[in-house]
Amino acid sequence: KITKEPFVIYLSGVDTRGELTEKARSDVNILAVVNPTTKQAALINTPRDYYVDLAGTDSKDKLTHAGIYGTGESMRTLDNLYGTHTSFYMRVNFAGLTRIVDALGGVDVYSTKAFSMGGYDFTEGVNHLDGEAALCFSRERYAFADGDNQRGKNQMAVIQAIISKASSPAVLKNYQTLLSSLSDAFLTSLSYDDIAALVQMQLQDIAGRHVT
Repeated sequence: KITKEPFVIYLSGVDTRGELTEKARSDVNILAVVNPTTKQAALINTPRDYYVDLAGTDSKDKLTHAGIYGTGESMRTLDNLYGTHTSFYMRVNFAGLTRIVDALGGVDVYSTKAFSMGGYDFTEGVNHLDGEAALCFSRERYAFADGDNQRGKNQMAVIQAIISKASSPAVLKNYQTLLSSLSDAFLTSLSYDDIAALVQMQLQDIAGRHVT
């Protein structure tokens, strides 16, 4: 089913390096709307400080605080906001993101702005980033006039770069080894069979995915 029907996956980023748990403030809140048959995906970012109706309650709060009640609460809150039905989630923290990017051998990220953060200088255009650089690129907001909105765009650029690298034949053919080495780097509700089905579909038709 996952290779035939469109689905929505919630991408959650937690601002910690320690234990990755289901209940924690989520500072990255991105919905990926995926059409597996056309190989298209659209990313929708919602800044963490948006004041929203928390699902299952009569109160409003910052979106980031929904994560305190669990990943499901964040998903339901976003679904109520956009009228979507989110089927899956994937959650990472600082350490998880750096490990994923490093396991891929780095990623090529397109930056629309030149800026510096954490000792790294990012140029306008394509930047090849290792894990720590990708984390710094994803975290900066004070360098931009539109602050968190630009940070969200940068976070989506990193996700696009990860998807592009992970969809390459060299990575897909060794996905089992890669997943095994990263088993504790992220949490996801996608089953192993779901992931395997998506990988096999991509290998059968190696045309790249289009992510916007």
